[in-house]
Amino acid sequence: ENTQKQPTLNQNANANDTREGIIATMTTVITAVNSTECGGNPQQPMEQDMPSSTAESSVRRRVSSRSSLGANQRKDDQENAEAKAASAATATAAKELEPKVSYSSGVAFYPPSDKYWRIGGRWYDFTDFLPRHPGGEAVLQLVRDRFEDCTFAFESHHLNYERARKIIRKYEVPESLVRAEGLRRRPNRTNNDGNNNMVGHRDRQLDAEKTPQLLDDNAFYSVMRRRVAAHLKNVGSPSGGPTTQCIALFWTSFALWVCSYCYLLYSGTLLAAVCLGFSATYLGAFGHNWVHQPKYKSWAYLSLDTIGFSSDGWFREHNLQHHMYTNTPWDNHFEGTAPWLVTDPTVKRNWAQKHIMPYVNPFILSFGLYGNYMAHLVEVCKGNEVISPWKLLLPLEMCAMAYRWGLRGLALMYASHAILGIYYFTMALMNHNAENCMDVKKRNASQDWGEAQLHASADWSVDMPFWAAGVYLWLNYHTVHHLFPMVDFSHHRAIQRILIKTCEEFGIEYVVGSPVII
Repeated sequence: ENTQKQPTLNQNANANDTREGIIATMTTVITAVNSTECGGNPQQPMEQDMPSSTAESSVRRRVSSRSSLGANQRKDDQENAEAKAASAATATAAKELEPKVSYSSGVAFYPPSDKYWRIGGRWYDFTDFLPRHPGGEAVLQLVRDRFEDCTFAFESHHLNYERARKIIRKYEVPESLVRAEGLRRRPNRTNNDGNNNMVGHRDRQLDAEKTPQLLDDNAFYSVMRRRVAAHLKNVGSPSGGPTTQCIALFWTSFALWVCSYCYLLYSGTLLAAVCLGFSATYLGAFGHNWVHQPKYKSWAYLSLDTIGFSSDGWFREHNLQHHMYTNTPWDNHFEGTAPWLVTDPTVKRNWAQKHIMPYVNPFILSFGLYGNYMAHLVEVCKGNEVISPWKLLLPLEMCAMAYRWGLRGLALMYASHAILGIYYFTMALMNHNAENCMDVKKRNASQDWGEAQLHASADWSVDMPFWAAGVYLWLNYHTVHHLFPMVDFSHHRAIQRILIKTCEEFGIEYVVGSPVII
């Protein structure tokens, strides 16, 4: 359900029920999964499994304990009464703060706390841990201050999730303390007069204040994480960082981009513009790879910001928003191409969108870089984003061409950017708009976050070697990338084999299509 799209909550009722997508489903299903650290419910051994002497002593202890059963029952009743009284006192002491909306690329979120992090329904204070976090302070601050829950980000960014859970345990704080200091609840759907009281996404799970829980060890995504972690350790790359050939190819691509721009500035030819467009496309592909890896953040600036994107913006909206809530109303990519290209499966396309726009879209995508740049600039002007000196690179590149070649120079820059936009964004749109990604019911029936990614992403050209996959900008392994965003794309081919095997074991459908059909 999305009140941003509907004048009233009574319209499009069927679409509303369908739109309660991954967010509602994952919170419902994952909540139902065992949230304990172990992978099952520990049970006491049955009496027939004990040695005979042990069984006899057990019976004697049970008989002797019956005399004190009444006293124990009274004690339990007293403890229950005390617990209820304590709960009532906590409720009385709880402090409720006014809702505060936070926008991420135009999408509204309502962070519950300015001080504490919520993971798996529990609360943590990572203030002292911020300087020591291997992924940096920024990501921890963003997931708390810009979004409503940290569970998906925590689960998807820690291959060794067992170790990560042990580390955060020492920072856990009681919920009673968090509530006493003050929590911000999401606003109600409507005021007393029935009018809309908020902006942003709504569904029944959010209204019921249900939040996702941590997966148990037997869940599909937990098994995948353990297997991938073991594979990376065996190949000598436990962190999942880039291979030597990947690094060499990146620096080659960067050098080609620099040479192409200098050649264009010097010659002012269409050939130079074409070379610049293709080299920029591959540089963007590497930037998408580096923005997920904190160790290579500076390389993300050299890749994305050099060609006109914002790696800082991508770090938040792409890593923590699009990846966590893929193909849901919370995904900023969900409406990024509207109204030209409608990617929301619950929104009916009009005649022009059905019959005309498919042939016009390549032209629309040729302006993709400018649209992305302007959208981020607008958020900067609104105060939702931080300005960076890197933002000046694209205007400076265009001004240099205009100074050297006038309008011809600007036209040549557009030609290079058109190649970048059509090539890159066509691949990116294929990733989440294939036919299997439009099956909302199947996506909503996913048993955990990992399975949901399989039903919201598309892969093609199975088992393609790393060098050959470059023709698709390595986005043909996109489901693998969504499952393991911090793992370098030079490992995706091997991980896909693990994914195929694990899906077969769990009976989960992994759809791999033809790039032409998609």
